[in-house]
Amino acid sequence: MMAQYLRSQSLEDRVAELERQVEALARTNSISGTTLTNGNLVLRQGSSILVMSVQDPNRVVCRIGDLHNPDINGVPQMGMQLYRDTPANELTMALWQPNPSTGAGFAGQFWAVYDASGSYVFTTDAISRKGVAMPFRAVGFSPTSYLCAPYSQDTVWTEVSSAYVPRDAPKLRLEASFVGDQVAGVNTGGAYRIMINGTQAAAGTVPPTFTWVNVSTDIDMTPYYAPGDAVQVSVQVQRTSGATTGGRNGGAGSIVGSVSGSYQRGS
Repeated sequence: MMAQYLRSQSLEDRVAELERQVEALARTNSISGTTLTNGNLVLRQGSSILVMSVQDPNRVVCRIGDLHNPDINGVPQMGMQLYRDTPANELTMALWQPNPSTGAGFAGQFWAVYDASGSYVFTTDAISRKGVAMPFRAVGFSPTSYLCAPYSQDTVWTEVSSAYVPRDAPKLRLEASFVGDQVAGVNTGGAYRIMINGTQAAAGTVPPTFTWVNVSTDIDMTPYYAPGDAVQVSVQVQRTSGATTGGRNGGAGSIVGSVSGSYQRGS
């Protein structure tokens, strides 16, 4: 139809019509919707993709491409930033280097999540490029000598260690050691078990050999999943054999239980 329309005009009219159409296309800088199939959207020369807020069309909520924070040599920093759709415009997630003066090439780029106040919630380590940098996570240490570690002389299950664990991860790795002591040349034997909210999650024996039994176990925490809450994890032991007198405080032999490490982890 357009070709027939152009053929009915003079050459001057056709040139003028084409110029009008080119000018109209040049003024068009928005697309209501489009689909790419088996192709690529290529941005060059420091271009970026910007997603603007619905509430405030002048506020960026997502930027992909040039982050407009070049390194000391002026090299553009490429990455991604997501912002909360609020007037405060706090940064939620980003892959970037906030301090471009640290060096060229952005070797320190990291992935980060921020809260509404702009404080770190989680960051990867930009220096080693391995693991988590923030937040700092506590690591507990316990005695490993049977002379000072928690123990029990009872033949019934007795708790020697416990903790309330947040219910927001699928696994709990527990590193523990157990040993029966020796009384007048007689070794003490027993058993251990790990209880979660009254339910047995792991168990084993402590042979009467006067040697440590080292246990590494991943406990399934998914049945207790409830973010914002915690569940009690109890390490218990019982004595099943050995001397009945002459041990600590004149009593029976002892079963010692020491938790050397524990941490929550993914599946």
